Amino acid sequence: MPAPRPNAIKTSHLKSRILNIAQTSVYQVKLQPPPSVSGFLSSRGFNYGLDGENMELLCSETSLPGTFLRTHTVENDYHGVTEKMAYRRDYDDTLNMTFYVDRGYKVIEFFEGWIDFIAGQYDPRAFKSRAANYRFNYPDTYRSDIFISKFEKDVYGPSLGYTFIGAFPVNITSMPVSYDGSELLKCNVGISYIRYIRDTGTVIPLDSVPDINLQGVFNGGSGPVFQSAQAGQNQGVTRRQPR
Repeated sequence: MPAPRPNAIKTSHLKSRILNIAQTSVYQVKLQPPPSVSGFLSSRGFNYGLDGENMELLCSETSLPGTFLRTHTVENDYHGVTEKMAYRRDYDDTLNMTFYVDRGYKVIEFFEGWIDFIAGQYDPRAFKSRAANYRFNYPDTYRSDIFISKFEKDVYGPSLGYTFIGAFPVNITSMPVSYDGSELLKCNVGISYIRYIRDTGTVIPLDSVPDINLQGVFNGGSGPVFQSAQAGQNQGVTRRQPR
């Protein structure tokens, strides 16, 4: 097949084709710790049912995940030809998230508490001893699925949903404080996961869906519904088809 020939395109047509670009600042995250972690956090004063949504809204930066194929090099199956053949799909090691820290330090309490549970560090006083030791919990008790939803400012239309399977926090980077000019305190967290599943769908206004009383639908039931919000009110239904 020959290469495409140069083609004249009017400026008006060009604008309609390439200026409808996705924005980086419109997204939503959902962190839902497993029941054992939620119970432990509640004992420390963090109620995920009450505080979780506010904390998730403080996520100022994250990344849509990357993936790559591991390949094997095959040489001289055909004379002078070197080929690569895929044998495994791999994913990024960690998902990085940055959160603004609220004045009640709920963000720090959430992630520190989750890591404390993983390490079996239930009573901080016991670990003031130099002879303290750790007994870690089983992975099934501290891993959970977390979610990122990517949509646009007009809310209704195509959207992306990422489900991160078997996720849990693995590191919290140091947070510098200084007597220099005040800045917003941020907490950077690295989250490990097994793999991610990408879902695509369309956000539909509720008034266009007859006889429905649900705030939203997530096909397959494997994750939460990412509600479409305008002025703090849910106004949409999300339908996604797994890919």
